[in-house]
Amino acid sequence: MYRSRCSVTLTLLLALWVRAKDLTDIEALASTPTRCHYMYAYDMYGAHCAGLRLSKIPSLRGGIEILDFSDNRLQEIQSDTLSSYTSIKLLYLSENQIYSIDKDAFAYLTNLETLDLSKNVILELPESIFQMRSLRILYLGGNPLLHLKLDNLDIKKPIKAPLEILDLSDCKLKSLPDFGILPQMSFYNISYNPLTSLDARTFSSMCKLSNVDLTESIDKISLCDLKMTISWFREQPVHFQLKDYSRLNSREFEACPEPEIPQSLNISYHQCRSAYTEIQKVKTYRRTWFTIAGGLAGFLIGFVLLLYIMHRHNVAQTKKLKKTPPKSTSGDTNATAILLNDLS
Repeated sequence: MYRSRCSVTLTLLLALWVRAKDLTDIEALASTPTRCHYMYAYDMYGAHCAGLRLSKIPSLRGGIEILDFSDNRLQEIQSDTLSSYTSIKLLYLSENQIYSIDKDAFAYLTNLETLDLSKNVILELPESIFQMRSLRILYLGGNPLLHLKLDNLDIKKPIKAPLEILDLSDCKLKSLPDFGILPQMSFYNISYNPLTSLDARTFSSMCKLSNVDLTESIDKISLCDLKMTISWFREQPVHFQLKDYSRLNSREFEACPEPEIPQSLNISYHQCRSAYTEIQKVKTYRRTWFTIAGGLAGFLIGFVLLLYIMHRHNVAQTKKLKKTPPKSTSGDTNATAILLNDLS
């Protein structure tokens, strides 16, 4: 789940260690970072500002694609907080004190693919986050007050964000929010929430779902109420993670009536499949046109280059002809004079 996030962090920390490897132990202890450092990770230019206890994002270099601002004291993300860094693709803001996020806080980050807002105290979660056209990974876990907002959050559907990974772990959720159809979702982390229900319709709209983390989230739900969703998981199949599977392996669970999958689940599932197929068609269409455009561009470049070479060749030939002196006619004149003398 956190592999990409941890890998980036480890890469940045390794770069810092390499810079300090020639220091003595005492010097290393005294060299705690006091400002952001810049380095490359995954062929992207990044700024590492984690653990500096900063209350606001400082002025950074332009062109950064990764910003790690975790473990700081940021409290608000206003509309202009990140407006100068439009090239950011990976943004890590975990373990801050964020409670407020403006509606347009991420409007300028049109390339944002990963957003980590975990372990904050978010009270206001803007609906616009779910409309970001490049956002694939969203971490919201560890926000204990987030459920107060999600319960009443009116999410515009369909969601435009192509979410593949969504983390809502440890957010005190009693029921799951309705995100509508999420055709590219593959991993859903809803662990450590006191859920009182687990509606199968939530998951039937995620037709590419392969993993769900339910660790310590379904203990308060009666076994027979879980039967429908567990049956759906097994039919798809979707791997679900629990700390203890004994309840689902019990005789009590087996004794629950076998549910009949309602038509509504199949309808939402097929709607999701149709949406996913359309997305794949668009991707294929774009790849085809990129290939055709690339081929045409290559042909035109080659043709122009050929014309240029021919032009240079013609210019060189013209210059050569101009430099070549004309053949002498003195020999022919003398021969004519001798012939006339003989005739006379």
